Amino acid sequence: MTQRTTADEGGTPGSVATPFDDLPMAVSVAEPLAPHTWLGVGGAARFFCEPVDVAALARVVRRCHERSIPLRVIGGGSNVLIPTAGFAGMVVRLSAPAFSSIEVQRPEIVVGAGAKLVHVVSAAVQAGLSGLETLVGIPGTVGGALVGNAGGRGGDIGDHVREVSVMLPDGGVELRSGAALTFGSRWSNLDDVIVISCRLQLEDEDSDLLTKRMQKRWIVDRSEQPAGVRSVAMMFKDPHGSTAESLVTQAGARDIRAGEATVHAPRSNFVVAHPGCSSDDVRLLVENVRARVRERLGIELTPQIEVW
Repeated sequence: MTQRTTADEGGTPGSVATPFDDLPMAVSVAEPLAPHTWLGVGGAARFFCEPVDVAALARVVRRCHERSIPLRVIGGGSNVLIPTAGFAGMVVRLSAPAFSSIEVQRPEIVVGAGAKLVHVVSAAVQAGLSGLETLVGIPGTVGGALVGNAGGRGGDIGDHVREVSVMLPDGGVELRSGAALTFGSRWSNLDDVIVISCRLQLEDEDSDLLTKRMQKRWIVDRSEQPAGVRSVAMMFKDPHGSTAESLVTQAGARDIRAGEATVHAPRSNFVVAHPGCSSDDVRLLVENVRARVRERLGIELTPQIEVW
């Protein structure tokens, strides 16, 4: 990896020139993305940066827009599959404090897109605000949760969104609320913008009761996810009226293997990336399992894993 210094520092001898050299921020070249994902596979980003605030993010977004450089935001990386060849553009990670704030303004809570969802849930519960406690077992950041309308049997995060601050492709900032926001099953209309922060509408409730409810949800979620393995990811979204896990099992797809990627037999909607696994192995496994379910059950599963 070649690390560019800020423009004010003047660069370093032998460093690689980038389209971002005149911007006052550090941009990495050929940043490995595998460590930023749960599966731990995939190639490198051509460019990578972690802006310190909204103004710095806007500068990067504008430059990418001007130069037609593809741009992606990576959060917790729990449902992302990076191709073996990597990503030929800019990858942004909103890890700075400016994007990770959690502020209780009862009965609302204002949070940054880079905040971990589990931290937001805990803050709400401690403040005696209900509505998010059933989301405690969902990994990743708030930004990713909003884009994919994360949720489960206890409801979705979209049910509580009052307004969202987003950055447009040209670097402009816009506040969306009401009819400008649409949330569906594991989907929202925020997939073409960068989420900066959001305001969530919650309800007052006893903190002790909320804590017990959150702990119960955590125990249930842990029992439904693979234990004893690290590099795992959920393969498919649950179709209406059924579960992807039951369909994979019914189709006899639990024994499918592609290279070093296998279906986690006890929880068959999860893929496991074993040592030596490649991104191509995971992609092929997901495709083969999906094809098996289609052929034997006539049902088209929708991938949960986002392939870049």
